[in-house]
Parts: sequence; C-alpha cells; structure tokens
Amino acid sequence: MRWIIATLAVILVFSFVWVLARAIMARDELLGAVPIASRVGSQVLSDGADITADLDELQSRASNAKALTSDPIWRAAEFTPFIGENLVAFRQAASLVSDLADGALPPLSELAGTFDLKTLQPVNGRLELEAFSAAQPMLGEARVALDAADESAALIKTENTIPQIGSAVDQIVDLVSKAKGVIDGVDTAASLLPSMLGSEGPRSYLLLSLNNAELRATGGLPGAIAVIEADQGALQLGTLSSASALGELAEPVLDLSVAEETLYGDGLATYMHDVNYTPDFARSGELAQAIWLEKTGQSVDGVISVDPVALGYLLAATGDIDAGSGITLTSENAADVFLSEAYSLFEGPSQQDAFFAEATGNIFESFTRGGADARTLVESLARGADENRIHVWSADDNEQAQLLGTSVAGAVPVSTEASTGFGVYFNDATGAKMDYYLTGAVAIASGVCRNDERPNFEVKVRLSSSSPLDAATSLPPYVTGDGAFGVEPGNIRTNVFVYAPENSTPFSVTVDGEEHAFVAAEHDAHSVAGITVELSPGEASVVSMKFVGPAGAAEAVALQHTPMTGPVESSLDNYLDCDSVAPAPIEDENESGA
Repeated sequence: MRWIIATLAVILVFSFVWVLARAIMARDELLGAVPIASRVGSQVLSDGADITADLDELQSRASNAKALTSDPIWRAAEFTPFIGENLVAFRQAASLVSDLADGALPPLSELAGTFDLKTLQPVNGRLELEAFSAAQPMLGEARVALDAADESAALIKTENTIPQIGSAVDQIVDLVSKAKGVIDGVDTAASLLPSMLGSEGPRSYLLLSLNNAELRATGGLPGAIAVIEADQGALQLGTLSSASALGELAEPVLDLSVAEETLYGDGLATYMHDVNYTPDFARSGELAQAIWLEKTGQSVDGVISVDPVALGYLLAATGDIDAGSGITLTSENAADVFLSEAYSLFEGPSQQDAFFAEATGNIFESFTRGGADARTLVESLARGADENRIHVWSADDNEQAQLLGTSVAGAVPVSTEASTGFGVYFNDATGAKMDYYLTGAVAIASGVCRNDERPNFEVKVRLSSSSPLDAATSLPPYVTGDGAFGVEPGNIRTNVFVYAPENSTPFSVTVDGEEHAFVAAEHDAHSVAGITVELSPGEASVVSMKFVGPAGAAEAVALQHTPMTGPVESSLDNYLDCDSVAPAPIEDENESGA
C-alpha cells in the first residue's frame, strides 16, 4: 500500500512540475507573440518590409504555445479545482493565437506592399479603385478567420484566473478584438468604395455639414450643404448651398409614421434643418434626399454628414487649411470657429453661409489633393465615426445593408444577449446656437426588482449650461435666438429622448427629483420617452427616466448618444437599488404616465 501511495505522490509531483514548466514556457511564447502579432498587423497596412520574418516567428511561437498546452497531462490537470480554470484559459488563448497566426494573418501578409493606408486617401482628386477590388479576396478571407477568432475569444473565461494568466489572456483577447475592428472596417471599405465612388457609373452625394451649436439627434442641424460628384474614383465638388437657402416645404416630402409625428412633428420631413431630429441616420438620409430632389430637381445617390469636431480630427492629418476671410482652420480651433467664433465675425446668416460654403470648398480641395498623413487620417475617420460624428447613407439597398454593420451607419443601438441597448438623444428647442454652451453626462443603472424578473433600468441625464451669466446681452441675438421661439434670451431649451428596447415600459420621468408628464411612443422597435428641459445661464438639471425592460433583457447596457461640442461623460452598468424604484404599472403598460 505504501508503495502505491508513494508512486501516486511521485506522479502527482511530476505532473505538477511538468505542467508548471510547460506553463512558464507557454507564457513566454504567448507574451512574446503578442507584440509580434501587433507588429504584423500594423505592417499589413504599411510597406510590409519585415512582415515575412515576423510572421514566421509568430507562427513558430504560436505553434509552440499550442503544443505546450495541449498534451494529455495538461488536459487532465484542467479538471483540478482552481488550477484547472487557469489551464483551460491558457490553452484556449494559445489556440487562439495559433488560429490568428495561421488563419487571419497569412492572407493579410499578401496585401503588404500592394494595399496600404495610402490607398484609402485620394491623390490629385482620385482614389485608385482597382486596388480595392484586388484586395477584397484576401481581406474577406482574413475577416472570416478573425470573426471565428473573436467568437472563440468571447468564450475564454478569466474571472477566476490568477492575475498573471488573466492579464496575459486579456492582452490576447484585446489584440483579436482590435484586429477584427480594423479588418472589418477595411474590408467593408474595399467592398463598398468602388461602386459608391462610381466604378459602375457616376454617383452624387449630399454632404451635410452639421452644427452642434444647435443640436439634433445625430449631432447638429444641417447648415452648409455640398454635392460631391464621383466617377471612376475621381471626386469633384458640385453645387454649394445651405439648409436655410432651401427653405421649408408646405407639406411633408415623405409620409411620416405616427411615432415620428408624435416625437418630432412635420418639420422632420419639411425642413432640411430638421431631417436628423430622428437618431436613425438612414431615415435622415432618405428625407434629405427627398427634400433636395423636391427643391432642386437633382436626385442624389446618398447622404454624408460630418460635424466640426470630426473635421478637427481630420485636420490633424491634412494640416492647417485656409478657410477664407483671413481664417486659418487647425485641428485645435475648427470646432470653436464653426460653432462660436463665426457668429461674432459674420453678422447675418447670409454672410455666415457664404463663409461656411467657402470653407467647405477649401477643405474638400485640401482633402482630395492628397498629401495627408495616411495613418492619422484613418485614425481620425475612425474616431469621428466611433463618436457618432460621421454618418453615411446609400440609396442602394445592397450598399446600405453593408453600411448598417458599421459605425458610420448612425443606427439606434440594438440589444443583444450580452447587453441592452439604450440611446440618449438631444434636439435643440431654443431655435438658436446656444448648445455650444451645453454639456451632458449619462448614467444608467439596472437591476431585477420584479417578481416576473423583468429588469428595471434608470437612465439619468445631467445637462449643464456654461453660458455667460449676461448671455442675453453679451452674445449676438442670432446665437441666443432673441426670444424668437419663446425662450428667454440666454437660456437653453432641450428636448431629451431616451430610446429603450422594444417592449420596454417607461413609467417615471423626473426633473431634479420632481415627477413630470412625458411623451412616449414605440418607434422602429424601440420604446421612447421624451421630455423638455430649460436651463438658465450657469444652471444644471438632472433628468431621470425609469423603464421596465423586456423579459430576458440583459442587465449590462450599451449606450449611444448625441455627440455634443465636448465629450459626454457616461457611467454604465451601475447597480440599481430596488428600494428606490417605484412600482411600475402592471396592466396597460403602454401608457406614458403623462
């Protein structure tokens, strides 16, 4: 008996030492692979001079790590309490790196030196569309491999692992996620750009310059307007106009749904200034296209919007631009010039529109001429899109279907098994340019407080005015509105809308702790609640909206919000104290509580 016990003890000790030694070697291989994988990824969209040697080393390290973590002794040790969870996570991470090295990166290495970041910017007014078409097969193959790797990464559990292993695995998972994001974007661009830029015939697009000083759900109201013509990759600037010059239609240009009329009124479909009251940019695109056709007789193939903050990001790549009228635009001052200083420098709307039109033309010429820093340009575009500041809609159904999966689509968040999607959107109700002085913050808390296990959500929105105390007299009347829409000059009035998942029930809305009536509607598979807030100079208010979520909704949340002049602070996944939740209506849950 003793010799059996002794033998077992020796086997256990041997197995422990075996697994520990292999774990240390595998860790070194994996940690060494991460920077190499990052380097290979960056070389794919550069000159790719050293990519072959790096890829060979990465594949060798990945293969070694996978072999070290998959032998029978390792797999048996995975059933050991506590230690086993660490070993499983480590083996899965090693397999993930191996799949990345053997599946996703080889087709991308073929692109190196032939398709790079410079391909994504025009030169002398033209994009080389042939390069995009040639890159599609390799990008598609890499995207499939990265999609599979991303799904595998999501299954790796590191909650109960020791810090050394958890940190290493998290680095690998983060690497896969970032690589997938980059390749998804480049692959979509390579697929869409040839046709959208006229490879199959001339195209035209309406470019809306948004003004965040007068907020709309997807940024700011459309001000300056330009038509961009594209033919075989060659880009030209066509008609220059403005939303003000187009004027207002007597009747809606397209039929509005009951929800759209309830939430936004007919202005959504009669006035170019108001087409993006809705947070769904695809709908804004349809409306803008229809209004432009009605007013000018020209049918465009799509609509693009960009705000001055995103423009500032792009100027970091192109360099400073002469905007005309003695004004130089830089990455630091673009937002301030367009959202504030222009209204002091130019007295009336006609002079302001003339400046915006001249600036638009100069910016377009600088962008299409080429010479921008390619990497900074791509990073700036990605940042603007991620912040909901750049949007694209195509009238072509197939192209629009591909755009819907990207950050430029401007789609309202969709809930998944992992998270419940919320949208918080602001529409100016001052009728002026006071939102330059408006800041916002959003906090969302969740918890299960009901017997039927439907989750409760509380969305808190804090709005603050930083306008001068003497704004009524110190700011130009065009900025304050001068009381034209019943708002005291210097005050800021804002319509706040919260979009919750379909079949949610909004049951309580308070402003600074006091219950208020609110508007409610079901809009395109979302439950919406809205209320109006007015701030005097220096004032702040907190809006709280409470919802009962649909059955099965995740307590974790995802958020999209209107981009403002400055950043919007957000705090998500907060704990909701059920004692603070008033009972929600059980019957007739579609009532608004108004």
